[in-house]
Amino acid sequence: MISLSAVVDRVARHKRPALIVSACLGLIILLVLDVWILGTAAAWLHGLGTWLKGQSIFATPAEKAAAAHAFESVSWYWSHPITVARAWLSGRPLSKPEVRQIWLMLNLAALALAGTGLAWWKLGGYRKRWGTNNVGDRDIEKLRFTRIKFDPNRYLERTPENRIFLGLDDSRRPVTVPVARMVEHVHILGGSGTGKTSFAVVPICIQAIRRGMATVVVDFKGDKGAIQQLAREARAAGKKFFLFSLHPQIAGNTYNPLASGGALSKVERVMTALELVYEGEARFYSYCQQAVFLPLIKYLDDRGVRYTLRDIQEILKNPELVQELTGEEMSPGQIKGLTAALTPYADLEAINDPDGDIDLAEVMAAGDVAYFDLRSAVAPELASSLGKMIAMDLQALAAFRTPQDRMALVAIDEFQNMACPAFRNIISKVRSAGYALVLANQALGDLRAVGEDFLNTVVTNTSTKIIFNVEDPGDAEYFARRSGQVVVSTHGFSTSREAKHPLATTSYGESVQEYDKHKIHSNVFLCLPFGKSVIFRRGEVAVLGNHAHLITRDEKDRLERMPYPEPERVVKQGVKTVNQLVEQMKARRVGGQARPRPRPGQPENAPVQAEEITM
Repeated sequence: MISLSAVVDRVARHKRPALIVSACLGLIILLVLDVWILGTAAAWLHGLGTWLKGQSIFATPAEKAAAAHAFESVSWYWSHPITVARAWLSGRPLSKPEVRQIWLMLNLAALALAGTGLAWWKLGGYRKRWGTNNVGDRDIEKLRFTRIKFDPNRYLERTPENRIFLGLDDSRRPVTVPVARMVEHVHILGGSGTGKTSFAVVPICIQAIRRGMATVVVDFKGDKGAIQQLAREARAAGKKFFLFSLHPQIAGNTYNPLASGGALSKVERVMTALELVYEGEARFYSYCQQAVFLPLIKYLDDRGVRYTLRDIQEILKNPELVQELTGEEMSPGQIKGLTAALTPYADLEAINDPDGDIDLAEVMAAGDVAYFDLRSAVAPELASSLGKMIAMDLQALAAFRTPQDRMALVAIDEFQNMACPAFRNIISKVRSAGYALVLANQALGDLRAVGEDFLNTVVTNTSTKIIFNVEDPGDAEYFARRSGQVVVSTHGFSTSREAKHPLATTSYGESVQEYDKHKIHSNVFLCLPFGKSVIFRRGEVAVLGNHAHLITRDEKDRLERMPYPEPERVVKQGVKTVNQLVEQMKARRVGGQARPRPRPGQPENAPVQAEEITM
């Protein structure tokens, strides 16, 4: 006995032939139904004409005789639709060819009526329920949305290479942006569970990979489905997929946040991420720590040493070693805050490989994909700081990129976790470096908490905005204002009756008033259903967008049950490390090959023991 699952699997393996067979069967059934209904109606109309002729006073005896049996054939057409359809299609001689002619005319009339209805639907009528000339959206209880169901994969395949597909509007027209405009950045906003990742972030990233763009994703949720989809897409395109994860049970690639950039860039990167850049009078303490940190980084860079956050912490814990390396006198309390702030990072193996697997410069040059799984639930503060380091690493690399380089898409999901004043420069100044930023967060309040100027920077420097359902009425009103205003006309009617005159008279009056309203009312943003958004594009009128999942729920469950992608294998050439540098210094001391830098107040010939240099 054949099971239903076996039949489903067999159909899935032969999808195209099954679709062709299904389409043919559907057309046959549609034809039979058409002949059954409209053919019977045509026979009745033909009989009606025959009967009316027989009722005329000028009717001949033959016409009167035919009128008596005018409707007898109607039941035959009703009972034999398949036979009638075969006869009409075969071209055989017909006893009543007029019936087929009437049937064809009825079909033409039905098509004309359907076309008129469709034109009314698209150009006016029902679809203007929330449009520019109505006031229905002011009443939240009367607000209605059009539901659009579609397969987004078909539209991703059909979208031209020079455009990015965002969704469909309510008239089923694709909403797209040019690839060249992606460097003007995209802001995606919506509350938790509104589908920002699956409806917007992942589809944009997939299109970027297919167009040969380098892709860097920073994810603070740890979305396994997104990881699996992008890994599959990258390998289908022949690109490497690097996965970095803070989860202790996920085997991923390593990343050294201090592997690139100049000494000053690295110092700012660490100080900013660890929130050691103070304002006001406390700025003095920032300067004190930089006074030791910067010479140390310069010393290591000048000697081609690769170092990690753990190496820096170990060096800073040894004041004598710091003084030996930099020649600067240092008090233990001078860098106490920096040393303590580095402690959580010293135990994280994924970021303490001197020759890390993930080199963002190489990723962007080759058009590969790097996915940073920084799930903030594991360690919120550490994830936030590491995200800032990644962003500032990208900023440092931007200084060496030109507009001719390969475009790089940088998608940051739950962007509020790494929002900071320093990120303002990244948003506003990386456009010329070919960075296309896709920033997703939950509410404007997350950005406003950093600073009102930071919010203005994000809003001003993102030319495309995809707004899903928002919870904050203030956010809804903000975006309603950004949609612009339209003029709405209202008509009023009045009736008055004059009863004093013996012949009572009635007068009628009509008034027309115009007022301005937002193109999209704030109620729309508060009530957007799942899969619905408002899309803003610079220079264009805002539209309602419709979105759909790229994969089915069953496929999503299957991907999430699969193991995480294997770490990308990287061939390493070997680098000079801090441990090697210290060992060389020890060897020189023991062999007398070099003299240490004299400490302040120490005689030139004072002996120094090799044991003083320890890690």
